[in-house]
This record gives sequence, structure tokens and C-alpha cells, in this order.
Amino acid sequence: MAKKFVVKPLGEGKVLQAYPLIQSAVPELSMEQWLDYVHTIGERKASGEAGCAGVMSVQNGDGYIYGLYCHAVEADLHHGRVLKVRNLVAANLYDSAGIIDRLMDSIVSVARANDCTAVHVDLPDSARRGSDPVDGVVSMFKGAGFRIESVALCRPLQES
Repeated sequence: MAKKFVVKPLGEGKVLQAYPLIQSAVPELSMEQWLDYVHTIGERKASGEAGCAGVMSVQNGDGYIYGLYCHAVEADLHHGRVLKVRNLVAANLYDSAGIIDRLMDSIVSVARANDCTAVHVDLPDSARRGSDPVDGVVSMFKGAGFRIESVALCRPLQES
């Protein structure tokens, strides 16, 4: 089933279509915030400031989006040049494991194409829970050679 999916950069014409999927992972995200985020990545890329940054999508043959992730190449003290992956989301369908497999393959390919020495993936806390512990996204990544190396914490700063 996974062979029917193609991974490619999220084109301008697909940004609106991707919004419901990204919002399923980030419910508080407004349409305006999503459009601004993608626009900012595009501007930084065009100016050469972003290096390798973008949004990759998993689409079926008809162009419907079933998964996506945001990425950027960053410097890391431990690993040097790394591909940082955020906002990974796959539609919860009959073949979500196949979609995640395609996403993982793409992540590794993008990292190698950009001479990265490692990949760092930020997943939401909910990603470690599946109907069965083995079904969790974290378990799938571990099975593909990823390991838990750090814990990310966030403290939102409220405007006063």
C-alpha cells in the first residue's frame, strides 16, 4: 500500500489543502499562522538565508496529502550538521504506518542530500502513544534506527 504514496515538497498550490492535516497535530494553529509559516520558509529559501528548509508532503497519485513534515538544516554541538524535523503528521487512516514509513525514508534522503551527519526529530508527546505501545510513532522510529537522545521542554512566553 505504501508504494502508492509519493513524497515531494509541499507546493504553493497545496498549502491550503495541507492545513487540516497540520491542524490535526497543532489544533491551536490558525490558517493565518500556517500561511505565514510556509511563506516565511519560502522567503528565507529565496534569499538563501534558510539553507535547506521546507515542508515535505506525502501524496497519493491524485495529489491528496496524507502526511507532512517541516525541516531545516541546523548546526548541533554533538553531531555537527543535522536535519531538524518538526511537525511530523500522518493521516490516521488504514495505512498510517505506510505513510510514516514513506516520511521516514524521505527524512533520511533529505538529510543525506544535504550532507547531514544526523537527523533530529521533534515529536509531540501524543506520538509515543498508540492503541498498543508498539503502534506508537516513537516505536516506529526506533525500529528504523532512531534513538531517544534528548527531551525537549517548552515554556511559552506570554506577552505582557
